[in-house]
Amino acid sequence: MYKYKSFFEYKKSLVLKNALKKDIFIVYIIMESTNRENTVKKFLLDLNGPNNGYFRKFIDNFNGEPRIAWYPSAGTDFKSLIYLHPKYSEINPALGVDPAPPEMFLFTDYYLSYFLEFINKPLIFSDSRTSISIEHIEWLPNLNLPLHREVIVFSEGSAFTDKAVFLMIKIKSNIFGESTIPVIYAFAENEAFYCKKLAPTKVAISHIIHVRYGSGFGGGRASGVWLLHVLKKLNCEVFITDNHHQWQRGDLFTLNYCSEIPPRSDASLMPIRLIPGYRWSNHGNVTWNIVR
Repeated sequence: MYKYKSFFEYKKSLVLKNALKKDIFIVYIIMESTNRENTVKKFLLDLNGPNNGYFRKFIDNFNGEPRIAWYPSAGTDFKSLIYLHPKYSEINPALGVDPAPPEMFLFTDYYLSYFLEFINKPLIFSDSRTSISIEHIEWLPNLNLPLHREVIVFSEGSAFTDKAVFLMIKIKSNIFGESTIPVIYAFAENEAFYCKKLAPTKVAISHIIHVRYGSGFGGGRASGVWLLHVLKKLNCEVFITDNHHQWQRGDLFTLNYCSEIPPRSDASLMPIRLIPGYRWSNHGNVTWNIVR
């Protein structure tokens, strides 16, 4: 016995099945998008803790899923806010498709001993074309993260180690105009922050900035080459790097310390933009790479 009485009925059943599959796929995509958004907001809410201030309002009022740029070993280098500004990519177009810019920044650095002096003078940077200043600051709960002698130089950290702040940074530029950019600054070891905060929440990080890693204010025993192993884990779209990718003691330790880091990198990089080193860090040319 045939299951269908006619060829027409058989074709009709195929149409219905395909429509059902399409609807299920659409629902799946919506659920995945919602899960990603909830994951990002959960990560931000975890950093906010019980605070009910400006940062909580930012999280609650943000429409959609914020695109985050992570800058490990950031020090006091806020030039990334300029180079990843939406208008910068318009003026300096990429060699290929340039993903949408980040909507907020996450800085990590375990040692910033003079941060209080830094924030007491809200003007971070100023020249004839651009000024960068702190418009708002809110202290967040402590991070409760470890430091590892295998990775860092100053094992005691500084007075601000393990603290975090939410900053609203104002940029005034005769080229880009005026804009305010949210920045979370976590005074933590990059490796511990990834392993204990980023990896467990599976938060998506659209951009990672690897410039003068471990060579700044606190010093370190890692080059950050291990970041290449987590690009796919973080759903990273753009990897910005000065290409100092030599394996060091701290990088090897990090692979053993954090089980969330794959033993090998499965990402390939396609360069789309280059900045000469003297314009950013004097630590080598900085390239934008699409992560594949």
